[in-house]
Amino acid sequence: MATPQNDKIPDENADDSAADERSPRGSQIEDPLEAIKAMRLGQLSVCRLKTEQEMQAMVSNLSSG
Repeated sequence: MATPQNDKIPDENADDSAADERSPRGSQIEDPLEAIKAMRLGQLSVCRLKTEQEMQAMVSNLSSG
């Protein structure tokens, strides 16, 4: 039979898993999709920077030529 103490066991386990997710150990486990997303965002920012530099070089070539 379920007693009030037995009813609390799942809640306590849920709280423990939530605490694990907030712990530093839990933050070291990275979601693979998040890792890929971060990598692609880094690549995109490098690409945008390179494009901006190329555009500035073209503008300076047009103005000086």
